[in-house]
Amino acid sequence: MISKQFISFHRPDITNEELETVAETIKSGWISKGPKVIEFEKKLGEYLGAEHVISCNSGTAALHMALLALGVGEGDEVIVPSFTFCSSVNVILHVGATPVFADICEDDLCIDPEDVRQKLSPRTKAVIAVHFAGYPANLAELSSICKENGLYLIEDAAHALGTRYKGKMIGTHGDAVCFSFYATKNITTGEGGALILKDEEAAERARLYGWHGITKNAWNRYGEKGSWRYDVLLPGFKYNMTDIQAALGLVQLKRAAEIQEKRTRIANYYASELTNQSERAELPLTDIPSHITHSWHLFILRVKKRGEMERDQFIENMKAKHIGLSVHFIPVHMHPYYKEHFPAKLPVTERIFPEIVSLPLYSQLSKEDCQYIVQSIKEVLSLSQEVGQ
Repeated sequence: MISKQFISFHRPDITNEELETVAETIKSGWISKGPKVIEFEKKLGEYLGAEHVISCNSGTAALHMALLALGVGEGDEVIVPSFTFCSSVNVILHVGATPVFADICEDDLCIDPEDVRQKLSPRTKAVIAVHFAGYPANLAELSSICKENGLYLIEDAAHALGTRYKGKMIGTHGDAVCFSFYATKNITTGEGGALILKDEEAAERARLYGWHGITKNAWNRYGEKGSWRYDVLLPGFKYNMTDIQAALGLVQLKRAAEIQEKRTRIANYYASELTNQSERAELPLTDIPSHITHSWHLFILRVKKRGEMERDQFIENMKAKHIGLSVHFIPVHMHPYYKEHFPAKLPVTERIFPEIVSLPLYSQLSKEDCQYIVQSIKEVLSLSQEVGQ
């Protein structure tokens, strides 16, 4: 049986409340940075238990501002996993620093602290830990390494809103934590992000970098008590979030627990139904210790090679059943630019990449959708077993 309707890899969970709130914001006249942005920063800080929250137009902007605010630049090295989206690495070059690729751990697919130790040099200034799929990196070990060596710990938490590590929300551990609210994320503002900083002075620098380097934003300048005068203190960027985005984000944030519960239920269903496929596929990131709460941004399947059936063919066979899958990620060091300029050998990353696939995981998937996805996976994997015999 083939589904009549294509089950896409992702679909955002938008209700009438989001639509009405965005419409009201547009009618208010404040459609760029204004009161909704300020409210969103406040509510996000309350949700995370964080003090210095700077909203921005993307998770990439948050990463860039983090490096700038912490003074990472020319002559510095930043250790980063290759097993991430390219923006985690591109921003290192944008500030004039050098990326140094580290391998990942096979069990959690996050940066390997032991390989980080091996990659340290006198030029190392920071480590970027990517919380892959919503599973947190080993922050205890990474924090220890950074403290021992006087380094900044920056967390790429694009997948990790709602993730907890040792009882505390991601957003309260590292020197800088960067979130994304892109369309595919657990909560969305369409495009958008946020930077959390521990240090107040660094937060002030980040705000300057994110708004042209000027001392006042549009809300201050054009509000009733504002002034047209402003000073440019440094050559900054235009990274601000808009009130339209923030209005959407405020409703999404209010619904975050509901959305999280639905995603967790789907992930648990996948795990329970696919565990017995271990001869043909593995389920990384599903054996979750008690000190971790997984945000379930992604559900990863590792398709074992068998005969002619490999990962890419598995994706095509699932597409033929009207199911959209994705791959997270093509390792950065395997892309042409980085292969030429920053060659690296990362055995775990290179072994895992050809096998991984991301299943549809979002709160609008119906029970019937999930059952059909699981049934289709079993059928396609059975086909691979027959081919391999």
